[in-house]
Amino acid sequence: MKISLAWLNSVLSPGGLSAAEAEALLTSAGFPIESTTPVAVPGGTIDQCLDVEVTSNRGDALCHLTLAAEIAAVSDGKHRVFRPKMDAPAADGAVQASSVVALRNEVTRDCPRFTLRVIKGVKVGPSPAWLVDRLAAIGQRSINNVVDITNYVQSELGNPSHVFDLDLVRPFGGGMREIVVRGAAAGEKLEMLDGKTVTLAPGELVVADAGGGGPISLAGIMGGQSTGVSERTKDVLVEVATWSPVMIRKAARRLNITSDASHRFQRVVSARTINLAADRITQLIVELAGGKLLSGTVEACAWSDEPVVIALRGPRVRRVIGVDLSDAQIERALVAQGFILAAGAGSGEWTVKVPATRNDVKLEIDLIEEIARTIGYDKIVVPDLMPVRINEPQRSERAGREAARVLTGCGFFETVTFSFTSAKLAKPFVAPGVALTGVSDDRRGSEGTLRPSVLCGLLACRRVNQDRRADAGGGGGAARAVVRLYEIAAAFGEDAGNAGKTIERQTLAMLSDLPGTGSAFERRQLGVRQMRAAIEALVLAMHGPNAALRFEPVGEHAPVAALDPGTSARVVIGTPSGDLTLGTLGIIDEATQKLYELENPVIVAELAYDALISPFPARVTVSALPTMGATERDLSLIVDEGMMWERVRRATIDASPQFMESLAFVTTYRGKPIPDGKKSLTFRMRFRHPEKTLRDEEVNAPVDALVAKLKAELGAEVRTG
Repeated sequence: MKISLAWLNSVLSPGGLSAAEAEALLTSAGFPIESTTPVAVPGGTIDQCLDVEVTSNRGDALCHLTLAAEIAAVSDGKHRVFRPKMDAPAADGAVQASSVVALRNEVTRDCPRFTLRVIKGVKVGPSPAWLVDRLAAIGQRSINNVVDITNYVQSELGNPSHVFDLDLVRPFGGGMREIVVRGAAAGEKLEMLDGKTVTLAPGELVVADAGGGGPISLAGIMGGQSTGVSERTKDVLVEVATWSPVMIRKAARRLNITSDASHRFQRVVSARTINLAADRITQLIVELAGGKLLSGTVEACAWSDEPVVIALRGPRVRRVIGVDLSDAQIERALVAQGFILAAGAGSGEWTVKVPATRNDVKLEIDLIEEIARTIGYDKIVVPDLMPVRINEPQRSERAGREAARVLTGCGFFETVTFSFTSAKLAKPFVAPGVALTGVSDDRRGSEGTLRPSVLCGLLACRRVNQDRRADAGGGGGAARAVVRLYEIAAAFGEDAGNAGKTIERQTLAMLSDLPGTGSAFERRQLGVRQMRAAIEALVLAMHGPNAALRFEPVGEHAPVAALDPGTSARVVIGTPSGDLTLGTLGIIDEATQKLYELENPVIVAELAYDALISPFPARVTVSALPTMGATERDLSLIVDEGMMWERVRRATIDASPQFMESLAFVTTYRGKPIPDGKKSLTFRMRFRHPEKTLRDEEVNAPVDALVAKLKAELGAEVRTG
């Protein structure tokens, strides 16, 4: 933020600060000076231009009056701010502004307040010398008196504004003009004041006329050439508004346009400051360019004028700052910063009303920071010894360490991959209802798309390892090593049904080569089992041994195009409130494998990380060791090829065989003498009586009953050979 020393002194009483004194006071207030440059202004004097560093949360400080107020606040009463009279000129009561121009705001969420005032009969011409000198001192050239006034007030008060030539706004119905604040349509173009023509993206904020002229200003960034003020201008529309910082930032970055206005709107311009800025602009236009202000303000908004009110406790202030400040010192510091105080319920408590400009102050701790900054950090005593309390790592950190331990034990290596990829590589991982999020090509080149899945990075990393032969065996014909990778990171997208709504999710992504030996079927089957085993180990560590984990085949349609439907499954955990889909696993399909130029197929999994670690640390029940021996029975059933183990397991548990303590899957067999279309599924049951050793006949009865149930419900047959 560039400010003029002469301008700064003109609003301080007493003035006369040297550049060094201004730098010392501003630095003390938290606004260090990056450089001081002598400037010869057109009037023949030498001014000093100070480049002030302003943090992004202090958009209100991007003006001379606020920085002067900061100097006054930290000067122990040596200086005060002299604010020029800022009253709107007398209006023509016979003519209302609303009879000349109408206003429609279609984007009140992104434009909380938009105002218009009308001045007729202005004389556009050169600016007076004092105004030219003020702008020259901060590196701005004079254009004409009307435009210069908007730039002057922007640097004086911090409010960007724009002036339209009213006669160049196309009439709409009986000579009436109507201004529309809306989102741009796809492909709309706008010639900017700097002569460049831009093509607008859908939803970018614009000011347009309803008479068919289309956009006349790129909201919060730059005005359009078609309604620019020139020497021919007679009547003007004065716009003062505020805009969504996010929308302004997105449009400015996409179009690569930098302006003083967008810089301020990206840091929040309070809707509560608009009236004062509009009064000041109209006052100066009538004073310097003549004309008559029409009565009233045409306004369209959806904002609340409720001020922020915060309760402040004196003991809390003293405890945080570490200085025994008196109540009077606390009050002086806050009043110096423009806060309004009211006594609270007891001594040393206040109800504090936050000024309209201070969007950064929302909590009690913010007020305490203002007090410390105003009294001076140099007055805060730093003790020789600082008390330190060491807490254990937070739960999420401990869960992350445990997940890393489990995956490392399963042979996985952690990776850190880049968040960007190309649209081509990202496309197979786009889920239904989600659109890709990208940045302009000139910023990221061909990799301008945020990854919709962390698997994009893992696959790219696997390709690099392949190209460098990091998976080569030990030589002499040794088998290819199996590479396993994992990463915990964010994936991104946009809600396709709600343009502009960003989706960001934290995921755990895993990738593993398929085993290097065996038939293609055996490799795929074993690869799926190994990935499933790693997920089971993770869920055991996070959710405990009682987690109802199951894997459901996706059927004909995989969640994303990158997965082969025949080898993909949803990872589901049953909870008391219902099933929770944790993620998916599956083998990458052939097209995606070729897209990433991988020589060998890989199996991947992606899990919702927050849901995975949510119950950590897992609750584990501890009980005494059994005193009686257990009896185990293996049961091999011939079932249809499509029969899932989960269905057999659930049917067995529902049958509740007497004395059954545990149930575990053993293996699946296909081949002779099992008929085609069938498979043999073997599982093991453990039986135990709490007070005696079970005899065979006591186990036979519940097993026989179970077999009968499985035959009836699942069509299973006991395998005898």
